[in-house]
Order: sequence, then structure tokens, then C-alpha cells
Amino acid sequence: MTDDQNGGAKQPSKLTQYGLAMVGGAGMTLLILGASIGVIYGANLDAESTHSLGLMLVVGFFLLILAIGFWLAWARPFERFDDINMPAEPERH
Repeated sequence: MTDDQNGGAKQPSKLTQYGLAMVGGAGMTLLILGASIGVIYGANLDAESTHSLGLMLVVGFFLLILAIGFWLAWARPFERFDDINMPAEPERH
């Protein structure tokens, strides 16, 4: 699919955007779960559990940053702007 108003630039597929959203969502889920477990059981965790909790937070943060980075590189939202002052062309279905 190309965008005629933005120089015919190729848009990423919906499946790609969905996949990146799933990776970012998994990262956010790991971050929230890790923070929740740390708050609930914080003082009672042993060294092994603390390391696995830290690993969960690091992996979640990595997945979130990875998804955001790939989305910025692929979709390039900073190159294609939606000008609200120009009326949209009627779509033919």
C-alpha cells in the first residue's frame, strides 16, 4: 500500500504493526509484573528470586525499547504527517 500524498512512500503492513504492538505489549506486561512482584514480595525475596525478578524487568524493558525502535524505523511517523487542514480524498470501496 502506498501513500500518494506523501510521495508514494510504502506503508508498513497491518500485520507488521500488530506484531510490533504485541512485542511492545509483552515488554510492558513483563515490566508491570516484575514491578508488582517486587512491591508485593520485596523484602521476603531470596537472592535467586531477586536475580530472576531483575532479569524479568530487563527483558521487559528490552522488548519495549526494541518494539518502539523498530516501529520508528519502519513506520517513520516523523516523515508522514496527516495534515488536518487538507480534506481527505473520499475513499472508493
